[in-house]
Amino acid sequence: MAANGYHPANTSVNGAPMSSASTQPAAAFETVTVSAAKVACDGDVATGLGHPRVFLDLTAEGKIVCPYCSRTYVLAEGAKIGHH
Repeated sequence: MAANGYHPANTSVNGAPMSSASTQPAAAFETVTVSAAKVACDGDVATGLGHPRVFLDLTAEGKIVCPYCSRTYVLAEGAKIGHH
């Protein structure tokens, strides 16, 4: 640390102090339990963080991660896979 109290590790690229929020780890991605083996994901459109709608199939492993937003879909216990 320099004599003036400045420490480069505590500043952002433009030299402004970093907030404590920027040094916290990112929140975990959302996990959604579903009763159908096929789901559609378009991100969080309500907050403006959407993405192109993708249709995901959980039949292989009972869970799948959206390739756009990393939301994890998990098939509920006892849910039936396949037709009626």
